[in-house]
Amino acid sequence: MQGKALAAVAAASFLALAACSSEPSGGSTGTGTGTGTGTGTTKITYAFWGNNDESATIKSMIAAFEKANPGVKVEANWIQSDYEQKLQTSIAGGDAPTVAQISNTSLPSFANAFTPVKVDPGVYYSAAVAKAGNVGGTDYAVPFVAKSKVMAINKAAFDSAGVAAPSGSAPISTQDFVSAAKRLTSGSGAKKVYGSAPLWYDGWLIAEGGSYYGPDGQTCTMGNADGIRAAQTVVDSTKPDGFAPNPTDAQGQDMFQWFTDGKVAMLPDFGPWNIAKIAALDTSKFLIVPMPGKGEPMEVDSLGISKSATEAERTAATTFTKFMSTSPDAQNLLATTTSALGVPVIQGSLDTFKAIAPKVNLQAFVDAVTNAVTTPYVKDKVKIESTFSTDLNSRTAIGSGNEDPATVLPELQAQCQKMLDATK
Repeated sequence: MQGKALAAVAAASFLALAACSSEPSGGSTGTGTGTGTGTGTTKITYAFWGNNDESATIKSMIAAFEKANPGVKVEANWIQSDYEQKLQTSIAGGDAPTVAQISNTSLPSFANAFTPVKVDPGVYYSAAVAKAGNVGGTDYAVPFVAKSKVMAINKAAFDSAGVAAPSGSAPISTQDFVSAAKRLTSGSGAKKVYGSAPLWYDGWLIAEGGSYYGPDGQTCTMGNADGIRAAQTVVDSTKPDGFAPNPTDAQGQDMFQWFTDGKVAMLPDFGPWNIAKIAALDTSKFLIVPMPGKGEPMEVDSLGISKSATEAERTAATTFTKFMSTSPDAQNLLATTTSALGVPVIQGSLDTFKAIAPKVNLQAFVDAVTNAVTTPYVKDKVKIESTFSTDLNSRTAIGSGNEDPATVLPELQAQCQKMLDATK
């Protein structure tokens, strides 16, 4: 989820906590899990995160569900901060929400708290979406919304520099991106105009054709040639003669504002939560295009049903999650001109999605969902990747260090492999 990372210690301890509440509670009447109202209506609770606009979107979807299903009452449990930590606490305390929104990146740490569900891959237009709720061969959550990444470009900056703008449908290579970013960079000091906003290493690793793990999830691969090349590009981009602002210059700055002001020409790692912002701009000057190279990792938020739910609550929750995941009445509400949770996961809602801002090429988001690189299931994924990122940032100029990525990454890969082997 945007801007959130589960703490490694919390991730490591959660499975034990979840096990404490992994059995159905039968007649549970806790405030977290839905209960029968005694009037023929079943009440369930739904936990989710987001800002004010995103919460309003979720609540409009809940209202649409209740209108179509008057026998079920859904209580919105909007958790505005520290979502995963608070969700863990409620589960461990026997007060789990009936339905919880969860990112595919965090699902492995929560799977033991959810009951297995049925997911029909044929319902979704993207194979990556259909697999998002699967952990170790079992589906524990149904796909809800896709959060693919694209790149926004300032067409006026390209025209001014005499650089050909990228295609709206075919991604440019990472080498062509770097070349264009250098040509789009000019000036110095406070007046410097950058070819690109800062690059995100994890994303650029995928763009360069690399990955954290091999296809089977049994080997760490971030220290190979692709990983080293990705890290070196990120480091070089923020040098004094580079094409992106360094961490100090970028700290606390709104890169979207820099983009609209013409201070950066390209905005990689552009998520769907920015759709409303770009739709409000002069669309003759700005465009959405595919991420360079192989793209960036896609997050899919899914809906899991608590193991501690009663049979009636579980039945109601299954109806609710199916509606949110597969009904156009819900999926059509995911994105508007004021707020966008992400990209719909069903084909039937894509035209509605693209009509929000027809001139900025929202099709690029859809293509990114369709072409997304899928990542294998890895036990202790959060702990392993958190350790790697901390060390990478402390040792190289991707963060506060100054060591050569070509030396550091193979060492971190070996460390990753030891941690991965210890989970087998």
